[in-house]
Amino acid sequence: MAPRIGFIHIGHPDYPNDVGLQFAGAAADALRTQGILAITDDQAYTDPISAARRGQEMLGERLDGVIVWLNTWIEASTAVAAIREFEHLPFAVWSFGMYEGEGRRESTGSFVAGCVMKGTLERMRYPFKLLQGLVDDPGVMGDAAAFARAANAYQRLKRTRLGLIGYASMSMYPGTFDHVLLRRCIGPEVVHFDTYSLVRLAEGIGYNETKAFAEELARGAEVDVESERLTKAARLYGALTKLADRHALNALNVKCQYELSQDWGMTPCVALSKLADQGTVCACEGDVMLSATMCALAYLTGETVTYGDILDLQGDTMLLSACGFAPMSLAHEGEPVRICELGHPGFDGIICSFTLERGPVTFARLVEGRGDYRLVYGTGMGVDTDLRQGRFPALNVKLDGDPQSLLDNIASQHWALCYGDLSAEIEDLCRVLGVTTVRV
Repeated sequence: MAPRIGFIHIGHPDYPNDVGLQFAGAAADALRTQGILAITDDQAYTDPISAARRGQEMLGERLDGVIVWLNTWIEASTAVAAIREFEHLPFAVWSFGMYEGEGRRESTGSFVAGCVMKGTLERMRYPFKLLQGLVDDPGVMGDAAAFARAANAYQRLKRTRLGLIGYASMSMYPGTFDHVLLRRCIGPEVVHFDTYSLVRLAEGIGYNETKAFAEELARGAEVDVESERLTKAARLYGALTKLADRHALNALNVKCQYELSQDWGMTPCVALSKLADQGTVCACEGDVMLSATMCALAYLTGETVTYGDILDLQGDTMLLSACGFAPMSLAHEGEPVRICELGHPGFDGIICSFTLERGPVTFARLVEGRGDYRLVYGTGMGVDTDLRQGRFPALNVKLDGDPQSLLDNIASQHWALCYGDLSAEIEDLCRVLGVTTVRV
């Protein structure tokens, strides 16, 4: 699922396009080293007719986004003619300043053209990104790569099928959502199932499937539960796998409390954690806003993501901890992964018990307002952590930002979590989505 980004080179017949094409080729090569499929035809388009024709052709190349590379000074109408053809795709405009040539700074860069296009496109209200500089200019390649990953995430979000079993758990109002608004503004289609359907599937899972699950789990974890308990969790895993396969689901969110954790007697924590490590974005308690955020982070990183409840905020350090969901690939290095009983009144099930990997993290949550969205996010450092109450998965995060800002903008206890600083990618994605960002 590498980002597919097309380059279109806009130039002018009276200026030296060959130099700009060479610079564009170097930029495309640099993006390819970062896992981005940069697609270019190595031709400069210097008039509106040919530029529009090329823009039309690019629509057949299954692109996630487009980089409009400005070779030289250009006439704005040439670039706009192309942009009107792919204006529904995320796009960036890339210009560069004066460069060294024949022992002196040349004046045939495209910085001026970039200024003209910025003014033009802002008046036309396009959510574009402006890139400025050559391959060796500080920051520009990172900005270009962030744009490419955001464009890919934008496309993947609108193709996402999110399986929701049940609905918001325990009257968690912030987890409720407007189905149509989410589909139009963010992208995912929510495919709803009732808990009865899941339980019926689970009770039909046979011995061989449950045995295979138990054996695979034991290879990567210390299993400290009775075999019949593990069998019941394995049946949930089998049922969720069948639902995902039958309905081409990219994500799953299961309401556990009270139907599964009390009435059926088994939480889906371990099953969902296993599925998350296999590439399905998973969460629980019916919080669709959380799941949509997790999908975005997963697409931006290409890695497994998780979530936690903010259970405490002491100074500049917050504690994130879920009831029992934790993808095992995210366990702190050297720490054993343990599967144990949840052991809390009112909940019946088994959980993943370990602390999460330390290191730089990004936490985020999509918030639905009154007909609109905002995305609240922050960065921090995962630091030394103990198991919550001796068994629940957890991570202490030392915040980069102001704890008061987090409190001022918090809208739920559930936060998606990934590793690394995704600030640039989040800003680029939300620009295209038309979502307001709030960094805490």
